[in-house]
Amino acid sequence: AAIHCVDDLGPDGYIREFLDEYGISNKIGYIELEHFARVLFPEHDFIADFNPKHFADYLKSNFPDESAAIDNFFSSVEKFYKQIDDFTSSDLPLWIKLVLSPFRYNLIVKSSMMSAKGILDKFFKNEKLKSILSEVWRYSGVAPSEFSAFYFLITFYGYYCHSTASVKGGFGRLFGAIVDEIRNSGSQVMFNTSVSRIVTDNGKKVKSVITDRGEIFETKTVICNANPFVALTELLDNQRLRDFYVKKLSSMDKTVSAVQVYLGLKVPAKDLGMSQFMFSINSTYNHEEAFKRCVAGDYDGCSFAIVDHARVDSSLVTEGRGSLVIMTFDSYQNWRGLKNDDYRAKKEEVAQKLIKRAEQYLPGLSNYIEVMEVATPLTFERYSLSPEGSIYGFAQTILQSGINRLPLNTKVKGLFLTGAWTKPGHGVHGCFISGIDAADLVLKSLR
Repeated sequence: AAIHCVDDLGPDGYIREFLDEYGISNKIGYIELEHFARVLFPEHDFIADFNPKHFADYLKSNFPDESAAIDNFFSSVEKFYKQIDDFTSSDLPLWIKLVLSPFRYNLIVKSSMMSAKGILDKFFKNEKLKSILSEVWRYSGVAPSEFSAFYFLITFYGYYCHSTASVKGGFGRLFGAIVDEIRNSGSQVMFNTSVSRIVTDNGKKVKSVITDRGEIFETKTVICNANPFVALTELLDNQRLRDFYVKKLSSMDKTVSAVQVYLGLKVPAKDLGMSQFMFSINSTYNHEEAFKRCVAGDYDGCSFAIVDHARVDSSLVTEGRGSLVIMTFDSYQNWRGLKNDDYRAKKEEVAQKLIKRAEQYLPGLSNYIEVMEVATPLTFERYSLSPEGSIYGFAQTILQSGINRLPLNTKVKGLFLTGAWTKPGHGVHGCFISGIDAADLVLKSLR
């Protein structure tokens, strides 16, 4: 409901190249972004513009004693991404690449065994500098001390070092174009239809899927992007496998959920001071504390973001009007069990607190609101069927990232997973890669 950009969707990005290759780009338009966000801390305020030199220069001007370390860090990020690119594009068998990893992909190996905090501690001494560099933890839902350095570096490069784009008319246009292409290729797309059962041959291989309407589709392969708790512990028809996955998945950590306040405004948000399309607002330099505040439901002290989609694409709103999304992380536990009246009252209370805080940057905002909707962890759970409204799937911790991520393969021949919960991870970019890799596995399976 609130995608604002996708890293690697720029002209030279992998996602753009994929969409170009399969004719999707011809059906949609792109809007190249000049900036990623305005990033605010108590004592720092800067524009992130996808140019690592600009970012490094800003940091060096504010932390001159760390200049050499800043150069070393950005150089290491570039080398890391080149190793990622080489690893994923190499035609060598996986086992050979793993054997070569300590020598050829040493930065991948090192980052896979460290947290974001740990790797920054290796480079820097200044805590505020480390805090600014680790601000991208908010696109993972995991505090820096737990956030895998492997996925941290991927996220960091994607948002601070690589230009990106949005889709004209909103990202629904992109998914609509993909559906059209699937149909043009001779396949069928069914909406408002749930799968109620994945039928197997005694748990060994896929035989068919059954829908909630009782329709049966015989098949040798299934790509399932339902969350694995549903896919592997509810839809599978084999009790032995369900028990196995219940035990396996119960030990894995999910990410937090969120609250989003959607606002329709009487005036364009830029008229109120929205100078960039996103404000990423950090209430403290201590991200561990910021994460705790979110989980505790401290809406007066949590970090949050404000996004103005119309700043990128004015066609998304009526001329002379505006729209905003205010977002912060939240815990499902803060909302579960509320009676209807209490739930509605809490939504209003939380929304007003976040609007009041947004007014520190957009004076008079509350006077221009025409429409307001609020999404809570219960909303995310209801619309996405994601357990406890988790917005990023399994947390990108050291033990759940990289080669430790839930694989696309399952114990059932022909059944493959895809999406945020599996490899490589969350984010539209990550899910694109997951879908492409799952399709490659199916092609290999079917020979």
